Amino acid sequence: MSEAELLLINSSHKKQDNSTAYSSGSGLRYGMFIPLALMLASVISCCFSYSKAKQDITDDLNDAMFALANENGELWTRPDTVAAIRQMYETTHKPLIYEASDVNFRNTSLKDVAYFTLALVDKKNIAPKIRENKIASDSIMLVPECATDGLAIKVQGFADCSMASVFSASDQTLPGILFSLSILSMTGMFVWRKRTPVMSQVGVVAVPATPTLDGIKLTPMQRQLAQMLLDAPDMKVDKRILCETLWGNKSNAEESLYTLVSRTKTALAKAGIEIVCNRGDSYELRVND
Repeated sequence: MSEAELLLINSSHKKQDNSTAYSSGSGLRYGMFIPLALMLASVISCCFSYSKAKQDITDDLNDAMFALANENGELWTRPDTVAAIRQMYETTHKPLIYEASDVNFRNTSLKDVAYFTLALVDKKNIAPKIRENKIASDSIMLVPECATDGLAIKVQGFADCSMASVFSASDQTLPGILFSLSILSMTGMFVWRKRTPVMSQVGVVAVPATPTLDGIKLTPMQRQLAQMLLDAPDMKVDKRILCETLWGNKSNAEESLYTLVSRTKTALAKAGIEIVCNRGDSYELRVND
């Protein structure tokens, strides 16, 4: 194999490695949008479910309030009731509270946390506000028959529900599914990220270039020496073996080997190959990059 072919193969491998690394990085970068999108969708659907549960409580309060007003409107607008509401407000500055334990709600748990207020309002008095953070219904005005100065009874429902109780009453099935999918997809992305470098290393195997003596001008002795080094394990041969193989029992074999190595070095240097002496006891063939 020629040097040009080796360079072409190395260049092709580098391009493949770069392409694989770029594709892996791009896939991971864009793939992270999937768990983020699922997480965002989970949060949005969770907020929507929470708002819907809160609105359902408000609608339940409204229906119960209208039912109570239709049932007790005549009682609440009687003069003695109006007088009692006025006296309570002047004494406590709070509206009259009607417990909802006997009220029929669609959500039965509201019986323990809901109540209705009866406040007297006219041109001089404004219904007191409930300052606590509660879920409030709409309000209706009941006007007594002998009302003066715009006298009316304001009826309004309240539910003392915490965020946790509203959240537990909401349907979180879809948000839970989306959140689970986001966690699974994120875990899958991290696992894939860890496995990608290993797969890349397994898929690309470095094959060392094997030098060849084709096209190099050498004498028979020089070629025999170079071929012995080329065929040896690690391209390394002991000096004694070289002397015995090339000259047998010749007395000055080491001097002849030194001379042969020097001349062979010059011929191989043009092809990027050199012969290295290892501590004076062996010679090794090396290929320069």
